Amino acid sequence: MMKAASITILILSLILPAGAHGFSEPDAANLSAGLNLRVPATAPDASDGKSARAEAQHNAMRWYPRQKDTNWEGVALVIHGLNCRPDKMEAIIGKLNANGIDCLNLSLRGHGANFSPIHNTSNEKARMTALKLVSYPLWKTEAYAAYQFAKKRSYLYGKPLFLIGFSMGGLLGIDLIASNPNVNFEKMVLFAPAIAMHPRNYLIKILSPFPGLVIPSAGHASYLANEGTPMAAYNAFFEMHAHFENHLDPKKINIPTVIFIDEDDELVSYTSLQKMVRLQYLDQWKIHPVKKDNAATEVKMHHLIIDAASVGKVMWQEMVDVTITHLLNRQSLILQNKGQFEKCAQGAPVKLFIHYAGLPQVIKTGLMK
Repeated sequence: MMKAASITILILSLILPAGAHGFSEPDAANLSAGLNLRVPATAPDASDGKSARAEAQHNAMRWYPRQKDTNWEGVALVIHGLNCRPDKMEAIIGKLNANGIDCLNLSLRGHGANFSPIHNTSNEKARMTALKLVSYPLWKTEAYAAYQFAKKRSYLYGKPLFLIGFSMGGLLGIDLIASNPNVNFEKMVLFAPAIAMHPRNYLIKILSPFPGLVIPSAGHASYLANEGTPMAAYNAFFEMHAHFENHLDPKKINIPTVIFIDEDDELVSYTSLQKMVRLQYLDQWKIHPVKKDNAATEVKMHHLIIDAASVGKVMWQEMVDVTITHLLNRQSLILQNKGQFEKCAQGAPVKLFIHYAGLPQVIKTGLMK
């Protein structure tokens, strides 16, 4: 047994930066003292919104309203990645708010404030305890409840509903669409969605019998919801991915979608993602490559591409421009300025500014010939 454990840790050392924290299981006394794992009584496939209304009052969800000086353009459901801080999605949320989109940010169980306090236990430990007890059905129920709440707002006011997802959040959102006839989004923006992973990432499944084992997360510390990720969470993720593959409905998920991904992503395979789009005839899905500015960011992990701090300011502005253009059918600032350039009269004095990636840059001064 010890030899087998040593082999598994060796395997993990090849794909993760450090060893495991330990096999500690949640303490039963502490659980009875305060941990509440109740989920909405309504099943994920139900159509009424009672559970959504109740859950929205909980720490699992938070509304971010659009800026007051903007026209109301739509509603977006935002879902973070595995062991990623939900508030790290505020970078894209802020841009959406500035363009008239209300956002409902979902915190899955074991992330952010979505955990129950435990007597004489720190919030960090209580959050980790919650994460050690998660399951795919639980997360799917939470996501569907959030969808119901966002859908109600979208439906009542006649506004389009969008999905914004990062990594596992993108997978969870697509899984809901593919397997639930009641779930529909008008458009999606996905950041490195975990729907086509590198085969090496499945090696960790060898530890699935140990749900309490906490594996150090490879992401940048400032983005982590917890110091590590328990195998229970990985088990939920793999079950989610298997469910997605078994219920894949290309026609239903083939809606206007932009996917941002770094070609060097450590978790999601760029080539496998391209292959999936091609073989499943997802002709409305557009892949937008992301190139990190390593000189402008300390976040070296290529999978993390959700804000300026992780990709660099110039790349982030480009991603924001593409996102807003896609969701709101607005002409890109790049194309607008290109058209202005072409309309300039020959021989007229020109001082042209283009907004490449949203940043004004002078590209020509003088006479056009």
